[in-house]
Amino acid sequence: MEFCKDEECGGLLVSEKVEGESVMKCRDCGEVHDVDGSYRVTEEKEEDPMDRLNINDDMNKESTRPTTNKECPSCSDSSEDEKEHEWWMEQTRSSDEPPTRFYKCRECGNVHKEYD
Repeated sequence: MEFCKDEECGGLLVSEKVEGESVMKCRDCGEVHDVDGSYRVTEEKEEDPMDRLNINDDMNKESTRPTTNKECPSCSDSSEDEKEHEWWMEQTRSSDEPPTRFYKCRECGNVHKEYD
């Protein structure tokens, strides 16, 4: 961590691109400092939450997930109209919470989730 060199400020420096150049900029006062050889500035890619769901988008590819019959919120006509769904569980919340169950309709590909 680096801090602003302004004696009155002392704020945290964060990496930014200014006019295509990598610099360190103070969060508090906005003063820009050049990046010397001791810094390595990288660009962070925002994570798409759907990437973490482990969803198989290829409908023709055979899955090894277990299946169950349940109503699909997307393509079932009534509560008695059950479709075959693949299902799996993932820990999407804190470890003291139960895992989230995901269901993927084999007919329309809709993915929905249930919490306990």
